Order: sequence, then structure tokens, then C-alpha cells
Amino acid sequence: MKSILYSFCLIPGFITLSAQNNKAVMEVNYETKMISDSLSRDKVNIYASTLLCNNMESVYFSREAKSFYNGTSKETISTNAGAIPKYPKSVGSVYKTNEKLLVSLPVGKYIFTYEEPKLQWEILKDTKDIKGFKTRLAKAITDTGDIYFAWFTNDIEIPDGPFRFKGLSGLVLEVYNKNKTIEIYATEIKKSDELIEPLNYGNDVKTKSKQQFLEARKNYTENPSMYNGNLKIVDSNGNDRTKIMSDRLKKMNTFLD
Repeated sequence: MKSILYSFCLIPGFITLSAQNNKAVMEVNYETKMISDSLSRDKVNIYASTLLCNNMESVYFSREAKSFYNGTSKETISTNAGAIPKYPKSVGSVYKTNEKLLVSLPVGKYIFTYEEPKLQWEILKDTKDIKGFKTRLAKAITDTGDIYFAWFTNDIEIPDGPFRFKGLSGLVLEVYNKNKTIEIYATEIKKSDELIEPLNYGNDVKTKSKQQFLEARKNYTENPSMYNGNLKIVDSNGNDRTKIMSDRLKKMNTFLD
């Protein structure tokens, strides 16, 4: 696998040609483990995501979400109105172009898209082998105050990685935050010529700043009906469940952003 990756990562003409055609040279699949409530560490959400990248552009997304929003999903659930498409475990995505990171994340039934600030990395002395690649450890403090660590390899000279964890001198293979409530691992690395394009959510909310997204998420926590079409949230007996849902949302204290 390592020799195959060298064969296309170190040929500048090939990478440049792919970038001009908005095509990937590499596909990296990752598994994310997330504990939404740090006080309940036994409840772990696990989902898969894909990174398509070249040395200029990338898109990080869930294939399940892409099929859902493209209307091609074959995953369904049964309801009293018949079978409907199954909502994905993860709908967020990150599209990198012209050095900008455009992040799309859900707030209620809406998708908000904003420009994510770049991370400032500190390279540490730690090293280890991951999947046969030599990696180094880097540390960053995000704009929202969380501390993340990333293992990256210069054996693959593409400055990319999962979600917002990009901008190092090589590909990020592992990421975790300080209290290990978020862990992301590369599970597969292979060649690709798939088109790099942002997910088409249809009617995502374009924000002027990340702060607008953070405020929307905070408001949603206080009043979930606000970003669910102002519909009251009820159970099967018609009882109002808005406060119960709000209390559950307030327990969520782990976020990738």
C-alpha cells in the first residue's frame, strides 16, 4: 500500500492535472468515535466518513449523507405513511477550496454553512508508526477553546485530514481531543479520481460568520422548536416534549467545531 501511495503522491504533474479537473488523487476513509455527553462516557456514537482530496481541494463527508441528499439512498425506515429514506448518522461536511474551509453542520432540521478558521499547529517531538507510515504529533487549540492532537505523515505530502484538521505538511491519519471524547482514525487509504464537490443540501443556510452558527446552535438548545419549523415537539400521545428535548440537548458538550 505504501509503495502505491508514493507512486501518485510524489508525481507533481499528476497531482496538478487532477487538481485542475477537480478530481481527487486519494480517498481516505475514517471512523469517528464521539461521546456527546462527557459525563456519560459509555454512550459512544460511531460513524464513517470519507475524504476525497488532491493537493489543492478536498471534501470530507458521509457517503450515507451524500446519497440521502442526492435522493439516491436505498436505506429506508418503515412508517405509517410507508417507507421513507433513513436519516444519516452524520450529515456534516467540509469542503476545502482556495484555502477556505466551508463547514456545513445541522441545527435542527436546517444545515448551516460557514467558513471555519484555520488551525494554528504546534509540532511536537512524539513519533509513531500508523499503518506502516511514519507519523509525527501536532497540537492545536481551536477558536472555541478545545485542544486537539493530530498524528500526520509526511510520507503522503497532501496537507489534509478529517473535518477541519488540515494544514499540516502531510496527511492526518489520527485525531483526538484532550479528554478523548472525540477520536478519528483512518481506516482505509486508496487511489481515487472521484470528483471533488461540496454536498448539495438544497437549501442550506449560508452564514456571514461562524459566530452566527454558534448562536443558532445555542438558541436551538434552549428552544428546539425554533429550528424545527417552529413546530411543537410532541410524543405519540400529543404531549409536549420540547423541554425534555431541550434538557437532552443541553447535556451535549462535545463538538467537532
